[in-house]
Amino acid sequence: MRNINVLLVLVSLISLVACAKAGKEVAEELGIIPSSCGSDGARIQATVNGNDFCADGQIIAVSDGVSVMITGIGLLGNTLSLQIDSIAEGTFPVTEAENAVLYMTVGSPYSSMPDHPGTITITGHDETTHRIKADLAVTVRNEMNGATKGITASVDVTYSTSD
Repeated sequence: MRNINVLLVLVSLISLVACAKAGKEVAEELGIIPSSCGSDGARIQATVNGNDFCADGQIIAVSDGVSVMITGIGLLGNTLSLQIDSIAEGTFPVTEAENAVLYMTVGSPYSSMPDHPGTITITGHDETTHRIKADLAVTVRNEMNGATKGITASVDVTYSTSD
């Protein structure tokens, strides 16, 4: 009798794990969550230490006409924020003071570092439609424990203006 109870518990646990993995796929098939990351003009997609990140929860982008602040929040609560100091096309350094990057995961902040500059390349900017496209490569550090994470990202967002 004890073996049957153990077997039932084991089968139940395996079923729960299988359902959890299939849950995201089912939600994508039903259209509850998208199967791709964003759409043109509303996409922040990144790889953080080899793990995919998509701002599939919310994207906020605001510009003052010279710079733009972009924040993308994933469905799991992870957040990637970029302060782009110049919306002109070209390649620029990413440090603590220039074109800063902040990544939040499980309540832990990781920020760009002055001693390991990354780069941001503005590949397109349309002042009429307020759309900006950029690629980013940076290493961020958690100041509390010294842990680092490598981030490569692609951004294609439409921003609002603060006028």
